[in-house]
Amino acid sequence: MPGSVPAEVQGLVGRIVIEIINPIIGVIFAAALVYFLWGLLMFVINAGNEAKRGEYKQHMLWGLIGLVVMISAYALIEVGLRTFGVENRDMPEGLPISL
Repeated sequence: MPGSVPAEVQGLVGRIVIEIINPIIGVIFAAALVYFLWGLLMFVINAGNEAKRGEYKQHMLWGLIGLVVMISAYALIEVGLRTFGVENRDMPEGLPISL
């Protein structure tokens, strides 16, 4: 079928996405979330100190930017995979996630 991706390439790309890229995105997403929550906690704890509050507002802002970037990266990867017809991702059995 013209324009279709061979099964071997689909399997390779799928395994790269599942075993390398998705875990990296997940770890960076978790780090951005922790960074945001830490900034939020410190912002609340330092309610009386305006200088510290400004500093932790920046932490929250950068945490949110990190979250948006990671969500966008995941979405772009999904769009790219679907655009090029990568259907077979060779999902290992027993994983609690579904793509």
